[in-house]
Amino acid sequence: MKQKKQIKKKIFIISFFMLILFEFNFIFTLSLSETRVISGTQVYDDIVNPNQTVIYNFSDNNILFGISTNSEINMNLDIGSTIFNRESFIIVNNNNNSIYFNCSLRSNMEQYDMQQKPKGPPSTNFQYRYSYNNIIRIRSNITIQNLTIQFKKLSQFGLANNLNHKIGIYENNLESWTIVPTYNKINQSSTEPYIEGEFLNLEGEQDYFITIFEIININYNWIWISIVSIAIALFAIIIVISKREYIHLLRTRMIPIDKGVHNLTLDDVLENENRNKLIDLILNEPGIHFNELLRKTNLSAGNLAWHLDILETYKIIGKKRFDHYLVYFPYYQKNPISNIDLKLQKSELTIKILEMIENNPGIYNQKLAIELGVDHKTITYHVNKLFNLELIYIQKQGRKKKFFPNLDAEYFLNNHETNNN
Repeated sequence: MKQKKQIKKKIFIISFFMLILFEFNFIFTLSLSETRVISGTQVYDDIVNPNQTVIYNFSDNNILFGISTNSEINMNLDIGSTIFNRESFIIVNNNNNSIYFNCSLRSNMEQYDMQQKPKGPPSTNFQYRYSYNNIIRIRSNITIQNLTIQFKKLSQFGLANNLNHKIGIYENNLESWTIVPTYNKINQSSTEPYIEGEFLNLEGEQDYFITIFEIININYNWIWISIVSIAIALFAIIIVISKREYIHLLRTRMIPIDKGVHNLTLDDVLENENRNKLIDLILNEPGIHFNELLRKTNLSAGNLAWHLDILETYKIIGKKRFDHYLVYFPYYQKNPISNIDLKLQKSELTIKILEMIENNPGIYNQKLAIELGVDHKTITYHVNKLFNLELIYIQKQGRKKKFFPNLDAEYFLNNHETNNN
């Protein structure tokens, strides 16, 4: 009995010292972090010392931006006036003594004066929806060997914990966003959930854009299945044509149009600025729904419905309703593949890769990248697009994924029929 009491006493003493050690470590960690309340929206030439954590609190906009580093950082930070209620945290690991780090936050890519807006992340099983309204641009004077970014999954910071999110990155030399491995974690001290992504070897003097996409699983979504079905029926989504070619198609076609209450010429319809923007959006995103058009155009619901009605009346666009969704797509009389030269389509590189696969069945990513002088990530994007359109199929042989043309696809059947004639 006495021995049991001694054991309990030893356990209590050990537990007590472990608790003291934990508290000391916790207090010591807090002492290394510092919150700097910022008046306004900008920070210039602010120094973050090695092994220091700084939280920038933009109190007017409820923006929390944290950075932790093992190197000295000269920090410039600029948040957009339309950004509110967002939280992010960056960890920089580098062997250099000093880094000049520029970071800015904007609601969308248009606010970065991008000449060409990047496409959304390619995927076959998911839709990636951008609704976070916060894109972080980072740039440093030297290569960052390791950068980790974290976002709290709290509704007050724009991320509901019950939804699935992925972190994406965009580089200027690519066509689309790239999804990075994203991990859901729990802060052990606060029990708050957050997501985390890691980036390696971010080159100096190069802009990188980071944001969050919400994942919508479309494998089990009957609305998406319905949209895919109508896309197959109309072939409207198979190839997205350029606006120039589409307008040419509209002007040269011979179809009856019942103008109804509208007394407009085709030129009147096409010259309107709002309708032009709608045509751009629908050509770039066939199957886009009404609420998304409402968000991207900033038109009132009534005004948007009026312009869409005009475009539909003049058979410039088509629409379908699925449950409570209205989706819009370009208007085609028949499969556009059969009457529009693919070489005139929007992505010449996609067509070039398709032709190379047709002429060299079994070619693989690295060989395409070398022969075209293009980054392998770009090749992967275009190959995925061709695979999603069922124009090619992929076979894994050893460690290589080899690409073969799907000769049963209507594209090849039409081309071969034309050549035989």
